[in-house]
Amino acid sequence: GKNSEAGELLKVASLDFAEDDELIKEIKADYDFIRNKLITQGFEALTGKDGKCIQARTKGPGHGSVSRAFYARTSFVKKIFEIAS
Repeated sequence: GKNSEAGELLKVASLDFAEDDELIKEIKADYDFIRNKLITQGFEALTGKDGKCIQARTKGPGHGSVSRAFYARTSFVKKIFEIAS
């Protein structure tokens, strides 16, 4: 966690995806949807509800932030861990 004094690497896995992989298609669809919404509706229209695997959310703490970053949804991270194991 944030206040931990030490961390331990438990496992390393290599993940290679083909461009036609379903997961890659879902990520691309999310990215394209969010990008199109930004272009057509503007920055203020972006919400954390957009996207199945990734979402554009405010960056940093507090309200009124004017920057966004892409974040992986927990269900997407879970899927990645399942693939890696």
